[in-house]
Amino acid sequence: MNNFALKILAALLAVMVWLIVNNVDDPMTTKTFKNITVEIQNEQAITSLDKVYEIKSGGTINVTAYGKQSVIRNISASNIVAIADLSQLSVTKSAKIQLFCPNYEGVTLSSDVEMLSINLEERATKRCGVNVVTFGTPADGHALGNIQKSKATIEVAGPESLVERVEEVRLEVNVEGVSDDFTTRLEPKAYDAQDKLVESDNLAFGDAKIKVTVQINDTKIVPIIVDTQGTPAEGYHIIATKVNPATIEVTGDDKALEQCKSISISYDISDCNADIYEEVTLAEQMPEGISIVDQEVTTVTLLLTISKQELQTVKIPIDSIEIRNLGKDLDLSFNGVGDYVEISAVWIANDQTRDILSSDLKAYIDCKGLDSGTHTLEVKFEENADILIENTDTVKINIK
Repeated sequence: MNNFALKILAALLAVMVWLIVNNVDDPMTTKTFKNITVEIQNEQAITSLDKVYEIKSGGTINVTAYGKQSVIRNISASNIVAIADLSQLSVTKSAKIQLFCPNYEGVTLSSDVEMLSINLEERATKRCGVNVVTFGTPADGHALGNIQKSKATIEVAGPESLVERVEEVRLEVNVEGVSDDFTTRLEPKAYDAQDKLVESDNLAFGDAKIKVTVQINDTKIVPIIVDTQGTPAEGYHIIATKVNPATIEVTGDDKALEQCKSISISYDISDCNADIYEEVTLAEQMPEGISIVDQEVTTVTLLLTISKQELQTVKIPIDSIEIRNLGKDLDLSFNGVGDYVEISAVWIANDQTRDILSSDLKAYIDCKGLDSGTHTLEVKFEENADILIENTDTVKINIK
């Protein structure tokens, strides 16, 4: 630690002397620039022969600049120019890569690849169909509607080997979170028969972009109901009808969607004497202009329980019928009705054999919205899991 201050001073003086020498002497140095793109000149030398080319090697290169330090440190990748002249092709289909560094003198350039090599092919054209492919999911409560494109086919041109691979041209539309109709212009993409993208700078399309209009429809959930046709075998009755799923989300244009209240499945039960368990294809049951949102749902399971229980006639006393929703300050009387009404019912439970009594049922009439006058109303019943009412009756009433 002796003479520590002098040692620090000596180090500082050494750095200063080194800097002075470097700036005065300006030593030679190198600097490497990676991934420099080679510019192609005189492409018409190839295209005039109705041929196309594809770069095999030498499209991008690494360039090393050698020169005085004061010059090299000011050079950037944008100052390096690499050119290959296709009019100077050799018999091996190669062209020498020429290197330049404009505005900087005394700089020597070298590259890791000296020649640009290309493949030459005959130029081919092909007309392919244009398909629109969507990805993503529209906003909740919305689904894809009609999709229109301005071109049904398009011309594809390029190297013969590439054009032969092209099977179809696709327009890829992103509909993630979309809730309104929209129009866009999309770049076409080529795909082969194995569903692989055919990529090449030398593949050209007749149209750089194609207009696509996408309709976004509202959706709603509707019930699936079973409409049975015919009658079971003598002595048999339908005592339960189930369908799974019971509801389904559908979509369509505004008018069709507004008119769609349910999806009705028609099924013929003529002469049936046993339970029916069957899958039904939904596509055959959909109303015109209506489609299913979830395209994976193609069928529903139908279960019809058919029983041989005896159909019974049940007498419901008039005075046991509950009157519901009669307006304030209104009175009701039954008009021309006897002491009871008759209905037809059957036990759903197969082990029930006793008579069905009026006390097993809760009968009522609904007067909601009725004003004074004479009306005919259907006798309704609260839901009973054990009894199926096949036929009901009506009553005439006077309201004052």
